[in-house]
Amino acid sequence: MSHTLFLGNGKQIESCDSILRGRGPFPFLTSVEKSSTWRIGKVSMMPRCYKRKTDRATHSRVDLERAAEEVGKGRHIRAVAREMCVDRMTLTRFIDRQKNGEAQTGFAKLSSIRMVFTHSMEADLANHIKKLSFQFHGLSPLKCRQLAYEFGKLNDVQMPQNWCNDERAGKDWLTYFMRRHHLSCRLPEATSIGRQTAFNRHTVGEFYDNLASVTERFKFPPHMIYNLDETGITDVQKPKQVVTQKGKKPVSVTPKERREHITLICAVNAVGNVIPPLFIFPCVCYHDHFIRGSPTGSIGCSTKSGQTNQDVFVQFLKHIISHTNCSPSNRLLLILDNHESHVSQEAVNVANANGVVMMTLPPHTSHELQPLDKSVFGPLKTYYSTALNGWMISNPGKVATIYDVPEIVNTAFMSAMSRQNILSGFEATGIFPYNRERFTDADFESAEVTNRPDPEELVTPVDPNQEPATSVDPNPEPATSFDLNQEPASSSCPNLGEPPAPGTPLSVQSPSGSTSGDHSRGYRSPKSIIPLLKAAPRKVEQTRRTRVKTRILTDTSEKQELESEREGKEESKSLQENSCSCENS
Repeated sequence: MSHTLFLGNGKQIESCDSILRGRGPFPFLTSVEKSSTWRIGKVSMMPRCYKRKTDRATHSRVDLERAAEEVGKGRHIRAVAREMCVDRMTLTRFIDRQKNGEAQTGFAKLSSIRMVFTHSMEADLANHIKKLSFQFHGLSPLKCRQLAYEFGKLNDVQMPQNWCNDERAGKDWLTYFMRRHHLSCRLPEATSIGRQTAFNRHTVGEFYDNLASVTERFKFPPHMIYNLDETGITDVQKPKQVVTQKGKKPVSVTPKERREHITLICAVNAVGNVIPPLFIFPCVCYHDHFIRGSPTGSIGCSTKSGQTNQDVFVQFLKHIISHTNCSPSNRLLLILDNHESHVSQEAVNVANANGVVMMTLPPHTSHELQPLDKSVFGPLKTYYSTALNGWMISNPGKVATIYDVPEIVNTAFMSAMSRQNILSGFEATGIFPYNRERFTDADFESAEVTNRPDPEELVTPVDPNQEPATSVDPNPEPATSFDLNQEPASSSCPNLGEPPAPGTPLSVQSPSGSTSGDHSRGYRSPKSIIPLLKAAPRKVEQTRRTRVKTRILTDTSEKQELESEREGKEESKSLQENSCSCENS
C-alpha cells in the first residue's frame, strides 16, 4: 500500500512507502519543516508542540491601545510605530478595527472559527471532569473523549467528521483542551474506600471539638503537644531512575529478593523536637547490639511479627515520659491513631499516673490529620532509600540485613526529622496553631459520594387506616445515561457550520418549527451524561455496630468503658476455655 505525502498547501511531494519507513533521500524536508501542517493521504496531522517561526501578532493589546491613543493625539503613525516598536501595518489595522467597533483582533478572532464548543460549554465540561476526579473516580483520556462527543451530540453541536466516524473526540482536541483548562493526565494513587468515606466534615469536626476542649481544659504549651505514629522500614530499597543506554532496560541491584520489615515508632512535638525512636525487630530474642549505630538515645525490642503490640506501646510510652519529664502538674498531650495496641487499660493507667493525656484520631483519617504522616514519614522513606543505595555502593557484594537498618536509618533520620518538616506537619493538620477551618469543601468532596442521612431519621410512623397516596407524573422527563464501559451509540454527524455564540442557550428546532426530542429543554450539561456519583440509601441494620470515633482515652468515662471491654473479653475467653475443656473430657 502506497501513501502520498502532502504539504500544508495540498501540493503532492512524493508517493513512496520508503519515505514513511525512513529510507531514501528527503529533498523536501525543508518545505515540510516550514509548513505548519502536513498530511498523509486524507489524515491531517497537527504538531503537538508547535514553535513559532515569526513574531507576528506578538504585540499585546495594551501596547496597541497606547499607540492608538498617541496617533489619536495627532502624531504621525510611522513615528509612533517606530518609537513603540510596533509594526506600522499592524497598528494601522488595529486603528481601523477600533473605528469599526470590532472587539477581537488578530489571531484571537481567527481562533473561534474552528471552535467545537463555546467557552462556557468547555468550562462546564472541564469543571465536571475535575469534580469526578475530586470524588476519586476520575475519567481516563479515552472516556473524556467519549464524554466530549456525547456532550456535543446531546447539544447538537457541529463537530468534525472524524469525531462522528470514531464516536469520540480527537486526541489533538483533548491535548489542547487540557492545556486550556489546567488539566493533566496523572496516575492516581490507590486508596481504600474507608479513607474516602471517613474523611468528612462531621468526623473531622468531632476531632477538632475534642482538641479544643482538652486544650482549653489543660492549657498545653506547644512543647507538650506530641504526635506518635509507627512506620515500616524494609531492608530492600526501591530502585530510582538511572541514566543508561537508550533502548536498553536498566537493572538495579537490591540486597535480596525477599524483604524483611522493621517497625519504627516515632514521636515529635509542636516546636520541632524529636523523641529518639524505638526499633521493633521481627525475632523472638532481642539483644542490645541490634540497634548499633542507631540515632542517639534509641531503644529497641522484638516481637514475633515485627509489629507493635500493647506491651511495646507501653514501653515506648514510658520512654516518652522519661524524655519529657511530664507529671500530673505538667501535663502532656499525646495525639495518636486508633490502633488496638494504643487502646489498652495498662497504657491508660501509665498515662494517668504520669500526666499524659491520650487523644485518638478518627479512624481512616491519619493521612490528613497525622502530622508525622503528613510531612515527616515521606521524606524519611526518601532519605532512607538514598542512604541504603549508598550503603550498597560502599559495600559491594555484601547483603544488607535488618541489623544494618538502624545504622542506615541514622543517616536519614535527622535529615527527615527537621524542624521545618515537623512544624509544617502540625500546621497542615490544623493541630498547632489550632485551625479547624484548615480543610475546605474541596477536601471533603470525595466523602460526598456516601454522604447520606441515617435511615432511622427517615423512618416516619405510618397510620394503618390511611390509604397510601400515589401520584404519576404525566410528563416524565427522559433519563439520559452513559455507560463508561460501552462504546457510545452511533449517530449521523450534524452538518458543519458556525458554532453557537458563547453564553447562548441551545435549543434545536425541527423542520416544522417545534422543538425536537431530547433537546426540548435546551442546554444539557455533562452531568446528564455522567452524573456525579452518589451511593444508594443506607439500609436499616438489625444489629448496629459500635461506631469508633475520636476520643480522649484518659477521661473517666473512656477508662470505665475500656475496663468493661477488658472484663467482657476475659469473660468470653474463660467461657470458651471451659467449653473446650468440656468437649475434651
